[in-house]
This record gives sequence, C-alpha cells and structure tokens, in this order.
Amino acid sequence: MKHESNNKPRLLAMELTRRCRFNCRHCRADAGGVGRADELSMDQWTRILDSIAAYEKCVIILTGGEPLEREDIYDLIRHGRRLGLRMVMATCGYAIDDQSATALREAGIMALSFSLDGAGARTHDAFRRTPGAFDTVVKAAEAVRQVGMRFQINTTITRTNLAEVPQIAELAQRLGAYCWNPFVLVPTGRGEEIADELLEPRQYAELLADLLTLKTQSPIELRVTCGPQYARLYREAEARKPRTEGTPAAGARPAAFVAPNGCMGGRGFGFISYRGDVQTCGFLDLSAGNLVESGYDFAKVWDGSTFLNEIRDLSSYKDNCGRCAYVRVCGGCRARAYAVTGDYLGGDPICWYEPRGTP
Repeated sequence: MKHESNNKPRLLAMELTRRCRFNCRHCRADAGGVGRADELSMDQWTRILDSIAAYEKCVIILTGGEPLEREDIYDLIRHGRRLGLRMVMATCGYAIDDQSATALREAGIMALSFSLDGAGARTHDAFRRTPGAFDTVVKAAEAVRQVGMRFQINTTITRTNLAEVPQIAELAQRLGAYCWNPFVLVPTGRGEEIADELLEPRQYAELLADLLTLKTQSPIELRVTCGPQYARLYREAEARKPRTEGTPAAGARPAAFVAPNGCMGGRGFGFISYRGDVQTCGFLDLSAGNLVESGYDFAKVWDGSTFLNEIRDLSSYKDNCGRCAYVRVCGGCRARAYAVTGDYLGGDPICWYEPRGTP
C-alpha cells in the first residue's frame, strides 16, 4: 500500500523492559520486579533503531517498565543519538539521582517525563502502591532540574484523583516542569482491575472543559493524552473567540501555531513492545507485526499493516465516532473503545458528544 506522508510517526515509544520496582494500579504493562524472558536484547534494539532512523528521524520515547533497569540503557541512548534520533525517556524516578541524571544528559537524553497521580503523597503513593513514591519523584525532578534537563509531569486521571487536578497542575509548575500532560485512564493491563475508576461521560466532559481553562492560565505547556475530544473542544473555543483588527482569521494561524491533536495512534504516534511488536500505542495491545520476525523492517510493518491501515481509515469507524463530523479532528480513543467494547473501531465509551452537522 502506498504510504501517506502524514502517517509517518513523529513519536515512537520503545518498551525496553517490563521490569519495575513499583506496582502501579493502572500499569498497562503489568510491570514487576522480574524481567520477561523474551525481552529484546541490546543487538535487537539497535537494529530496530537503525530501521527507524532509515525511515524517519523521529522522537524516540524510551519507556517500560522502568528503562533504567537495563544495564545497557546508556549505550542504547548513544546509539540512537548517533543515528540522528531525538531520545527522551519516561521514568518512574526511583533510579534518578545527581549521578544518573548527569549520565543521561551526557548520553544524549533530551527530556524526561515523571508521573504524579496525586497532589500529595497520600493519593500518589496509594495509586503507585509504593510508600515514598511521591517523594521519590519530587527528588528526581529536582536532580534533573539541577543538571539542566527538561522534564514533564504526566498524570493518569481517574475518579479517585479527579478533584486534585488543579492542584496537580500547580505542582507540576512548582517543580519546574516545562509541560504537564494529563492522561485519561484506559483500563488495560493492570488497569482492567480499576475499570470502575473510568470517568463517566459527564465527568469527562467537565474535566476537558477544566483543562481547557487551565491551559489558558498555565505558564507551562499543557497537553492531553488519551483524551482526543479535547482537540475538538479547543478548536470550538478558538472559533468562538472574537476577532480584532489585525487578528488572523480561523485557519490562518502563524506557522508556529500547533493546535492539539486527537488520537495519533497508528499515525503520528507508534509503540514497540518489549518483544518487538508494533502497536498503535501501549494501551491497544494488538500487534501490527513483529519487527524481529519481519527482518527488522520498520517501514514494511508501519506502511503495510492491514491493522494499522484499518485504524487510519476513519470511514470504518462505528457508532458515534462513525457519525461524527469531528472524526478527523478527534478520532476517539481506539484503545478505550477496544478495552470496554472489544471493538477498536467502535465509539469511545466515555464520549458525551452527540454528533450533529458539520464543524
């Protein structure tokens, strides 16, 4: 199938391991203290990086589990940087101190992300099921800030911590993050056990409205993940703003302006599992093809996968998503649709919007 240039990934997450000392309630990887026997080797990951770099010089997110559990992590980072890839890392923070933060910066990591799922230790530690987890992240963020590396704070939003959202946003700013990135829960992996924590449509609508307000007030960036309806709300809010003389009309934004994206899975974003399976994202645990079995040919899997091309075909979407005029802006969460309904082309189960007319 001919490749569409707008489907080239801008971000690719690589799940280097499922080892982790934390026991988080929502962990999509069901990570634990023991590594999986079929985790890819250093040689296999370097071959995957070679194949990606030959296809697209994108951002590589090293994730897990906890990627710093790998002894070869610094060699992998350096290899990616030599290939011209932009290397960043998602870490739990427990392995970050002044020494490791410096080593990561020198190896070529450009930014880190930490997770805070509560405004204080009580909520966060309970969510991570690890006493001291909150203090661990705060100390790690300070170590990274001291060595001059950028970091963002990620937050998985559930019914439990919904009321703390404004305080968590303020905490991210206070810690020195350049960005706060709330994630809306997708009940997969260990998250299946807390499916009752999934927001109701009304709660979800109110949350996104609150995030839209926070974005206008926040001195740091605010991005939303697994909440694709935010992209629609943002565009609607922009369209309602009164124009003043000299203000460009809608659609005539300066080149530097980037509106929020809806679901990027299988298009601008991809995920490679610890076994080498290509996925739309880490929350939709369906393989588009295995890179080891395909001879480490990323382009072949990414462009040729029937599954990925089905995801990219918006006309195949069903239910409210299939009827919605905003499907190209939003797309709905394919992973949440699959987790709740068993159909990755179905409607996003927490979307409250009733499709009508054209945008």
